[in-house]
Amino acid sequence: MFFIYSLFNYTEKKLFKTTKNFIFRIWAHRQTLWLMIERDFKARYIGSVAGILWSIFHPLMMVAIYTLIFSLIFGRRIGQTPFSLWLFCGLLPWMMFSEILRNVAGIIEKNKNLITKTPFHSEILPIVVIGASFTGHLIGFFLLIILLFVTGQPIGLFALTIPFYLICLIMFSLGLSWLISSLNVFIRDIGQMVVVVLRLWFYLCPIIYPSNIIPEQYQYLLRLNPMYFITEGYRKALLYNQGIPVLDFAYFILFTMIVLFAGGWTFRRLKTQFAEVL
Repeated sequence: MFFIYSLFNYTEKKLFKTTKNFIFRIWAHRQTLWLMIERDFKARYIGSVAGILWSIFHPLMMVAIYTLIFSLIFGRRIGQTPFSLWLFCGLLPWMMFSEILRNVAGIIEKNKNLITKTPFHSEILPIVVIGASFTGHLIGFFLLIILLFVTGQPIGLFALTIPFYLICLIMFSLGLSWLISSLNVFIRDIGQMVVVVLRLWFYLCPIIYPSNIIPEQYQYLLRLNPMYFITEGYRKALLYNQGIPVLDFAYFILFTMIVLFAGGWTFRRLKTQFAEVL
């Protein structure tokens, strides 16, 4: 028992120290990080006629297509909520998540000059991708709020929990981003595998269909999907004025801590070899 307690105490102290150093490092390079996020966001729309307006058109087109197809199956309303708004609430965080994972796979190779020619903290590169996707997410979120007001959908006090769900989404995405970006340097198939997994993951998450169509005895399986907590959380906060489900959060935070630890550990172990491979 003493050995287990000592090991747990050591791990806790080491994790706290590593997290503190990482936060201080981000703060010390905050200006560089902001400039890189701004550059990455603008680079996605360089050369296009519509430019940043695509960050508005894209979610609207996705909602329109899925509404046209799936409202024929599930009806024009989910409860008292128009299907399009119900879909938009769940689709918005998923779009940010999938965009992060698709773009983060090649972020190390994309910035190889920084890694091979300068002393650079490469662990902040996935944060650049997250920051750029977060900017687009904010634009889509404000569009969603406008649509909720226009359609007369009441917004309750629990809408203030959205920043909490957003922080949870960023934490989960960061752990996966460290894991994917570092492995992709050595195994270039990772980027293609991410695309395939995301397509499957999308249909395993109740985004385009209500979760209550899953039989009661299998409902617990939804909690094993971290994105279920996020997508349903957006709907609970914006459409149903419900608080944060404690049990679902417990499942989510446990899984997220594992992913953060695994992603951070993998990135730290592999980053010393990036310059040689690149």
